Amino acid sequence: MNLTSKRMLQCLTVGASVLALTATAAAPWVKDSFENADGGTNGMLVSEYKATPWQAPNEEWHTNYLWVAAGTDASRIVTNDSDRASYGGINPITDPAANDLVLELATEGNTLTRHVIGEGAVTGQSFSASSVFVDTLIKFTPSEDTPTISNDVKVAVYVNVNSNLVVYHGMTGGITTNSVFDTINISPTNWYRLTIKLSTIAGGAISVFGMYLNDDLLTHENASGSNHDLFRTAAGGNVLNAVAFQGTGYVDELVVSDDADLGVGAGILLTLSYDSGIQSVKTNGAEVANGGTVPKDTFIVIDAKDWYNVTAVDGATFADPGTLGNNSASGTVTAAASTNVTIASATYTGTGSMGGNSVDTAKLSAWALAQQPTPLTEADVTANAAAWFDEYLLNIAPSSATNTIAIDSIVVGTTNATIKVVASSSLVDFGDINGTLKIYSTTNLTQGFGTALSVGLTFTPAQSTNTVVIAPLVEKSFIKATVE
Repeated sequence: MNLTSKRMLQCLTVGASVLALTATAAAPWVKDSFENADGGTNGMLVSEYKATPWQAPNEEWHTNYLWVAAGTDASRIVTNDSDRASYGGINPITDPAANDLVLELATEGNTLTRHVIGEGAVTGQSFSASSVFVDTLIKFTPSEDTPTISNDVKVAVYVNVNSNLVVYHGMTGGITTNSVFDTINISPTNWYRLTIKLSTIAGGAISVFGMYLNDDLLTHENASGSNHDLFRTAAGGNVLNAVAFQGTGYVDELVVSDDADLGVGAGILLTLSYDSGIQSVKTNGAEVANGGTVPKDTFIVIDAKDWYNVTAVDGATFADPGTLGNNSASGTVTAAASTNVTIASATYTGTGSMGGNSVDTAKLSAWALAQQPTPLTEADVTANAAAWFDEYLLNIAPSSATNTIAIDSIVVGTTNATIKVVASSSLVDFGDINGTLKIYSTTNLTQGFGTALSVGLTFTPAQSTNTVVIAPLVEKSFIKATVE
């Protein structure tokens, strides 16, 4: 809406932080329902709507300013094209007397403009001291091409060819951009409530706006503010002059006012807290700080650090798809009231692979995270799996040196042998290795060592040597010690 090319908003609104806005509009400068009681008639061209002098009993129309339909614009008031049950929230016009008629847009390449009259019959409405809301119901038609937007537009909203909501707005340094909400898919058969709140920050020096879709505050990485919910206007100035439309689609209940009833849902904030195993939590690509807040029904992407899985999202519903138990999880987080949400992680468990060798992933992650001064990344271990496998088994830091074990001595008894096994590194603690120390014996080397003799293994903790007693032992056996 400029509301432009398949619908854009021409001079729009804004919001600072999320508030529970429950009061009805105190001063509606525009209040168009298109119903019979409001001057509308089925089949009436919008250029004829409210084209009457300001006089009783029509004061409820709030303005006699015309809708300006340029050129061959064929937009007209029609009976409700379909059941509006697809939007079941609060209406911009609270408790409308009827909802039989809507505005069908058919601008034919032109711009349909609804001017705003402020107090004292001054054209336009300032939002330097207090907010101004543009609030309407819309049925969007996706745009195959990126709309061309004039440089006097403060805000434009449309739906792209991928059915994603897009907002045209300003950035720092006078740059404008089209920010895509790629997690919001708009159905061309559904009605939506779009609310834009215009205001200023920095003592009135910067004009900004916030957007609500179906009463939920929208956030994006290109927006500023602690919650990434404040968009700079594209054109400067703090006066809303008009709401303009281009393209096709449907509009109903257009209100421009100093307030809007967004219901209790708009005030529900979820405070997200997460532990040290979480790398980031993002919504629309923008990071949410630990302890930061998001509105209810926000789609979030949780990325854990290397060697961690996202294990829980507690305190709220996490769904659609709400994947857990993986290094990354995504889903919509929601709750019936403002609350604290705790996101938890845990190091890997189960069985994995290191260079084709089966390993305990709990031991592997613990070994990688324990390396100093910098823990090993998953990419590090994957790239060096073959070179580092022995160090992992012996639970010591990776190095270029060869880490081996050897049999230092054997004391043979009648039916057993006491074997002293020594590691080449003094850092090895045979009581805390990731592999298993195994002793093999055979009486014939050509036949191999067969199954390991693991009976009677005893460990000397915190030592690079280990004494092993094996029994029974066949006389004249060959003995081998390995860590596997």
